[in-house]
Amino acid sequence: MTVALVRPRGQVTTDPILVVDDEPAVRALFARALQGAGYATLEAADGVEALELLDAHSVALVLLDSTMPRLDGVGVIRAVRARATTRTLPIILVTARAELEERVLGLAAGADDYLGKPVALDELEARVGAQLRSHAAWSAAFENEARQRRAMTSALRRVGIDGPPECVAAALVEELMPVLGLGALALASLSPDGAVIPLAVGGSWAGRFRLGLPVEPELARRLRHETARGPWVLEPGPSRDGDTRDEGVIVALPLTRTAEPFGLLVLRVAPRRDAAIEIARRMPIFVELADLTAAVLGPGIEAGEVRLRSQAALIDLIAARAFIPHFQPIVSLSDGAVVGYEALTRFDDGLSPELRFAEAGRFGLAHELERATLSAAVEAARALPADALVGFNVSPGFVLATDLSALLSEAGRQVVLEITEHTAIDDYAAIRAALARIDPPVQVAVDDAGSGYASLRHILALRPAYVKLDMDWVRSIDADPARQALVAGLVHFAAEVGCQLVGEGVETEAESATLRRLGVPLGQGYLFGRPTPVRAPKPTEARREASGRPQASSRAPAISARLRAR
Repeated sequence: MTVALVRPRGQVTTDPILVVDDEPAVRALFARALQGAGYATLEAADGVEALELLDAHSVALVLLDSTMPRLDGVGVIRAVRARATTRTLPIILVTARAELEERVLGLAAGADDYLGKPVALDELEARVGAQLRSHAAWSAAFENEARQRRAMTSALRRVGIDGPPECVAAALVEELMPVLGLGALALASLSPDGAVIPLAVGGSWAGRFRLGLPVEPELARRLRHETARGPWVLEPGPSRDGDTRDEGVIVALPLTRTAEPFGLLVLRVAPRRDAAIEIARRMPIFVELADLTAAVLGPGIEAGEVRLRSQAALIDLIAARAFIPHFQPIVSLSDGAVVGYEALTRFDDGLSPELRFAEAGRFGLAHELERATLSAAVEAARALPADALVGFNVSPGFVLATDLSALLSEAGRQVVLEITEHTAIDDYAAIRAALARIDPPVQVAVDDAGSGYASLRHILALRPAYVKLDMDWVRSIDADPARQALVAGLVHFAAEVGCQLVGEGVETEAESATLRRLGVPLGQGYLFGRPTPVRAPKPTEARREASGRPQASSRAPAISARLRAR
C-alpha cells in the first residue's frame, strides 16, 4: 500500500484530501499541487487502499482516478455512497477526456464533479475549492437546520399540553418565535362552521387580531381554501396605510391530525434578497413545526370541539324536551296502599340521568336541565291521583337560584322536594330560607340518606318531613343484622324529630317484611312498581290543549292501576 500523509505549513483544512491513482507520478503531482494550495493530503494506489484509508481517517474530499486495478473508480464511488459515514463525501472523478462513458457512469454512481486528463493544475485547484466550499456551506446549513430542530423540539417540550387551547397556543408562540427567528407567528383553529378563530398571535401581528373571535368571513374563506391544498406562501408588499412592519414572506401551514385540518399555523420570515431560496430551504423545518404543533395543540382543540358539539346537543335536548317524566309509587308497608310518587326523568337517548345531569353540570347547564325536567314532571303529574303527594328531585344550588313558587304553582297537590345527599350544601340557613319562601308551602325529603356527601348532616340541618334510606342500606337487610341495627336507630331518631322514613330500592318480600318489622312506614322499589312513563305535553301542545285539558282525576285511576300492577 502506498500511503502518504502530508500536512503543509500555513492555512490548511481540518481533514485531508484523499488522492487515489494507480500511477505514482500522477498521484504525486496532484498531491503536491494540493499541498501548495494549502491542503493536507492522503494518497492511495488503488480503490481497495482508498476504502481502507476511509475506514481509518476522516477526509474532506476524494480525488479519484476512474481506471485502476482491483477496484475501479465507479466501484469506489458506489462503495462510498453505500456507507452512512461517507454518503455525502465530495468526490471528483478523474477520467481520460475521450472516455465520456466513464464520466457518465461515474456521475450516475454518485460523483459530484469530474476532471479530464491531462489535468490543468489550476482547474484542479479551482474544482477542489468549489466542491469544498459547496460542501462546507451545505454542512453549515444542515447543522443550522439540525440546531433549529433541536431548539424547536426543546421549546415544544417546555410547553405543557394541559390547559385550554388558547393557553397552550400562547405558550407555543412565545417559545417558538425566538427559536426560529420569526417576525410574526399566529395559531388559529378552524371550527366546523367555517370560522377561523385566532388562538394566539405574536410579533408584528400582535394586536391586529381579536383573540377568540372569528376573523372576517372573506379572509376566513381564503385561508381555509388555501390551507385545504397544503402549505402555501405569500409575498406581500407594504400595507395600504404605508405600514411596512408586515413586509416579508408569509408561510401558512395546516395543522392536521386526521383527514381534515383542525387549525392553521401562519408565520412571517423577515425579508431577504434570497427570500425564495430561504423559504425553500427552511420549508421542511416549517412543515415539521406544523406536525409537532398539531401533536401538541390538537388534543385540546379537538376536545373543545367535542365539548361544543356536546353542549349544543344538550341545548337542543333541553329545548326539544327529549326526555320523559316517569313516576314510581311510594307505598305504605303496612297495607301496600300508594301514598305518593317520586318523579324521575328518563332521556330519549337512553343515557342515565346521573350521567346526563353530570354532563349538564360540566357545561354550565345544570339549572337549565333541572328547570326543564321539573317543569315537565309537574305537568305530567296532573295525570296522577289528586290526593297523592309527588316528590321532585332538586339540587341545593337550584333551590337557591330558582323561583320554585312559579314552577310548582300548577302542581295542584302536596309537593315534596327531595334534596339529595350527593350534593354539598355550603349554607344551610340560605337553603331553609329559600324553601320557606315557596308558595304554596312544600315538604322536604332528604334523598339517599346515609350514602352521600355530608352523611346525615342534611337531616340534622334541614329537619325534613321524610328521610329516604339509600338502597344500599335496604339491599338484603333481612340477612344483615348490622344494617338492621342502623335502620332501627334511624327509626328511633325519626320518631323523636317527627319525620317519616322511606326505604328505597325494595325488591324482595323479605326486605319489605324486615323494614316493616323495624318500624319503617313507607317503601319504594321494584317490588311495588317500576318507574312508569307519563309524557308531559310539549310546550306547543300544552298551549294548544290548555283550554280543553281534562282534570287530573279523570286519568288517575288508570295510572294508579298500572303503577300498582307493575
